[in-house]
Amino acid sequence: MTTAKPETTGTIRVRMYRVGFGDFFLLTVPGKSGSPAHILIDCGVHAANIHSMTDCVTDLTHETGGNLALVILTHYHADHMSGFASNYDDFAKFTVGAVWITNRLDPNHPTNAKFMAQLVSLAGQLKMRLGARTDEAGLQAAAQVENAIGFGVVGNGGDGNPKALKLLQSGFQNKPPVYYYQGGDVPTLPDELDGQITAQILAPSPLNSGGQFAATDNKQEQYLAAVSETGLPDDSHVHPFEKGWPATAADYPAQAFIEFALSSPAGKKGKPDGPALLESMLRNMQPDVLAAAADALDGTLNNQSLVVLFTVAGKKLLFVGDAQWGNWAYWLYGQAVSGADPGISATAKEILGSIDFYKVGHHGSTNASPIPAVGAISSTCSSMCSTATGAYGNPAKGTEVPRTTLLDALAKQTGNRLVRSDWVAAAAAKPDDAAVALTPTLPTGFSSPGELYIDLIL
Repeated sequence: MTTAKPETTGTIRVRMYRVGFGDFFLLTVPGKSGSPAHILIDCGVHAANIHSMTDCVTDLTHETGGNLALVILTHYHADHMSGFASNYDDFAKFTVGAVWITNRLDPNHPTNAKFMAQLVSLAGQLKMRLGARTDEAGLQAAAQVENAIGFGVVGNGGDGNPKALKLLQSGFQNKPPVYYYQGGDVPTLPDELDGQITAQILAPSPLNSGGQFAATDNKQEQYLAAVSETGLPDDSHVHPFEKGWPATAADYPAQAFIEFALSSPAGKKGKPDGPALLESMLRNMQPDVLAAAADALDGTLNNQSLVVLFTVAGKKLLFVGDAQWGNWAYWLYGQAVSGADPGISATAKEILGSIDFYKVGHHGSTNASPIPAVGAISSTCSSMCSTATGAYGNPAKGTEVPRTTLLDALAKQTGNRLVRSDWVAAAAAKPDDAAVALTPTLPTGFSSPGELYIDLIL
């Protein structure tokens, strides 16, 4: 790990640490005092943990001298906050100018506090029920639950996300002011950044917003709240038929199963079993309740992401956390959207067409970089994607994260100025072949000491 400090006075630098599947970004800008001022945006890892977090925090401490002008937590997911828990004692020594957190975590808002308690209850139920699952969907759902609440995350000391949030709210050495924001709020900048930068909060949608945004959010939250209070169903799949009306294959003529009999694996071997194939098909078509609840939990928290547009010395930098469609739609369209795509708003086009930096949402997931947004991003924009191959999803089903086709499209849109965090080695992890294939050589402005992080100078 390098300990050399590059010159940053009068420059804008984005440092992306490689931690695995998680976000850890340090934005350095000219400070009011004449020295570089540092903004930390998220610090966490979940899946594909390569155990480089302590090395990264050590570098952060050395680089900043233990002083951060601003710390931002975009949302309540382990892959964005677990480092604040695993390295709590290190961070507790920091002095911080201010902390910004998504307003969905505001403890003084009664609705938010109740809903977070419901999420914790639901996550506990899901964790217990999913513990015995070994199938792909069950393992994926269990990972989503751990990410949502932080249960069982390696290196968290068993305290997970609550411990990380405690640090952010009251654990820093100088007890800085903590602000909770939503789209449209005018943020309070700490003194060291005041007059040096501007910041626009684009999302999440306001809690009292009308139209589609409130309806979508409310329906999702009502579903999760109801499940947390009533308990999960007894089985992982829905039963579409009343138990009072049982039926067997004997209740139907053999001709009813002829198509299934001929197409079944047994039928092709001369031993047709149409009823068995039909029953198997029906079972596979039934929704997986536990997986659906875990996915809803995961998506709800992602859509609470704080989305911040910074402007520094004429350069614009967009950090979107893990924002998914509901979060994007609020500021992309500025109106409820149904049916045909009406086209993104003039304001959104202006923002995306003028940004100099884009932090790729949700580690390269297709549900976090809408096609209209990708098409509107400036062709001279530089992008960073903190991710890890094989952490989530299934390439055979087109659900892998990161999604190769999306990153290819983003790279093409931005003139091949997209770099993944796993392009560089860290701890015992070597550079990822897919990351190197995407960007064989670091573009102009990007640099790396050979391990741990990648820098971009704007």
